[in-house]
Amino acid sequence: MRSVEELRAEARRLRETAKNISDPELQQELAARALELSERAEALERLPENLEIIQANIERYRRMLTAGIDDPAQKRVVEEMLQDAEEMLARASGSPR
Repeated sequence: MRSVEELRAEARRLRETAKNISDPELQQELAARALELSERAEALERLPENLEIIQANIERYRRMLTAGIDDPAQKRVVEEMLQDAEEMLARASGSPR
């Protein structure tokens, strides 16, 4: 799992790269990915170390995915947040993942 700082640094790098590209479609793709990484970093930063809350967030993310998410980018963000939360739960509870 990448740290909040790593996610934010990658988002900044993508935004800077997008500024220097002339292809508008690629610019939009890079900007969208930068936004996803920023959202993931924000969610990760807010994810508390409380095991019960982490577990509740995992269940919430699973329900969101089960219900279906039409936007592929949003679905990817929720999948990544679920993975982060599962890794955090495993680390916090002392069990390897």
